[in-house]
Amino acid sequence: MPSNSQIRKYKRSECITFRKTKEAFGGLSNMAAGYPLNVNGIYIRTSEALYQACRFPHLPEVQKLIIAQNSPMTAKMKSKPYRDQSRSDWDNVRVKIMDWCLRVKLVQNWDSFSSLLLATGDKPIVEDSHKDDFWGALSVDYETLSGVNALGRLLMQLREDIKYNPEKLEKINPLNIKNFYLCNQLIQSIFKDDQSQRNNELIMPSIFDYKYEEIRGSNLNVDKTIIDRETVSLPSENKQNLINNIFDDYVIPQLNSILIKPTILKDILKHFPTITQGQMKEWLSLAQDKGFVNVNKQKNKTLYVLRSTEKQINNEQLESEIKQLFLLK
Repeated sequence: MPSNSQIRKYKRSECITFRKTKEAFGGLSNMAAGYPLNVNGIYIRTSEALYQACRFPHLPEVQKLIIAQNSPMTAKMKSKPYRDQSRSDWDNVRVKIMDWCLRVKLVQNWDSFSSLLLATGDKPIVEDSHKDDFWGALSVDYETLSGVNALGRLLMQLREDIKYNPEKLEKINPLNIKNFYLCNQLIQSIFKDDQSQRNNELIMPSIFDYKYEEIRGSNLNVDKTIIDRETVSLPSENKQNLINNIFDDYVIPQLNSILIKPTILKDILKHFPTITQGQMKEWLSLAQDKGFVNVNKQKNKTLYVLRSTEKQINNEQLESEIKQLFLLK
């Protein structure tokens, strides 16, 4: 139980809250897809999987089991049977480890994650949890949240570092704790935008099923033509499933963090360096058909915005955003 001195109270109307990963600020969650990590050359789909793996430096096979899961929730569930074998100092180091995981998530997904954090302005960031008052805060009533909100406070500190101490984020050192290992390897420093740690092409192993071992780990670009080339041995229905899974597991979570404000196609493409303009238009059209994205045309410019965000912006605010974006007089 958290002590009273640790508890914070928040007014929901004055905060940025997150619970579901597909909400406007859902990318702040450790469960959010679309923020892949690479530690010591090992691909990890989410910060949740990395955090859970860090419980077990002395059990590399358990770490591999956790990392191999397609879903962050499944990764968390796979760790549960081994919780009583967590590193002996877990309760003392877990906040440090969470902070380290968030910093790795930031430096390896700089454009999308820093933009999302900065979009919170100066408001308190709170994980709106239904049961965890340590990492998040619980609803006391319709307006009030109460809890330690450790995750939210770490995210707020990270936001401050982006604004005022960006040099601290050029290099993320391994934690100075004993046995900081991943899969039998001592964890090394991670550098912002280090392409030796992250391939130029976006590798999406989260879309693979284990029975397709022959393509696991290949340099699978999200471009449909490369999907066809790399998965030529798969039945056609599985190729389509592969493409659909990329859209649901990667494209939509990325758009959730990018399209908080009306955005033009050129700026969206900056977050998808290996995607062609034609492919991105297809993804955006599909997102519009599924009700995730709205399209607005303004003076021969096409703007894309999350439908959930647009509902919160009245016409006057939207016009202001558009004018600011295109410097219209």
